[in-house]
Amino acid sequence: MKRRLVLTSTLAALFSAGSANALIIDDFSVTQPNVYITGPAPQSSFGLIQAGSTSDIIGGSRQTDVALYAGNAAADVNVRVVSGVLDVNDSVSAATEVVLIWDANGAGLGNVDLLAGGASGIYLAFPTAMDHALKLKFDITDFGTATTATHSITFPIGSQGADFFFSFSDFTNLSALSSADSIKMTLDSTTPGLDANLDLIETRSAPPGNVPEPGTVGLLGLGLLGLGAARRKQ
Repeated sequence: MKRRLVLTSTLAALFSAGSANALIIDDFSVTQPNVYITGPAPQSSFGLIQAGSTSDIIGGSRQTDVALYAGNAAADVNVRVVSGVLDVNDSVSAATEVVLIWDANGAGLGNVDLLAGGASGIYLAFPTAMDHALKLKFDITDFGTATTATHSITFPIGSQGADFFFSFSDFTNLSALSSADSIKMTLDSTTPGLDANLDLIETRSAPPGNVPEPGTVGLLGLGLLGLGAARRKQ
């Protein structure tokens, strides 16, 4: 029994190391209603607020705003959060802007320090390849000083994986990062017909490649289990 407890603790530590993070902004485990907009452009839908646990959504709420800024009468866009993923689906003639805001439903995040734990940037994971280029921008605001730290990156078609990184050193107005009241993320499709899935946004103290991947941890765990079984036979 003691060996089994030690083995279980070792595996738990490994999995914890593989998913270590400084601060979860949103893991999209909290679902929300679909936002569906049809053309012709311009059309928009603003102010969808979804409440959730602060362990899953920073500040306990997520606001979703969607704008269809180009497209004919047949254009449409569907934005939803389902099965742990933010899913953005544009028709072939639709160009959209999706804005997510985390600010505790307007009350502010309470000057949260995004640099806590030695975090060096914001990491995102896109589980499927983008079929169009995507411009992604963060605006992080300190309400007290009315200061906003900003950084944007355009990711090319086919981008996929868990190593999308916004380095804090590349932001403007760095002082806002240590006293954030609002985090806004804007996804701009740049060209019509974007399909993209996003399943994690968090700050990190080290790039995801510097910690064990889930598959590696799983293989190591199986090896430890096998070692334990061999010892029991002996």
